[in-house]
Amino acid sequence: MNLSAQLAAMETTLQQLTFALQEMQAQVAKLEEENERLRQQITPVINENKETAGGQMALQQLYDEGYHVCATYFGREHDGGCLFCMEVLQNVSR
Repeated sequence: MNLSAQLAAMETTLQQLTFALQEMQAQVAKLEEENERLRQQITPVINENKETAGGQMALQQLYDEGYHVCATYFGREHDGGCLFCMEVLQNVSR
């Protein structure tokens, strides 16, 4: 393969990578918007019920529905037990 062909192949690869990166950036932006929307929906409920058993139930329900309730990952989906969330849920119940 001559130098021109190698450069053309590299350019094609670079274009493909650029396109893939743009798609990923769009997906990240979409997920960040969804995360912010979910946070805006749940935050008022949590704030209203912060000092009551309802607050604990709201957090537990949110966690049971598959979302983090810990400060680190709040509002993001989880796929199993999160020690940080468990700590939050234990502290709220005390």
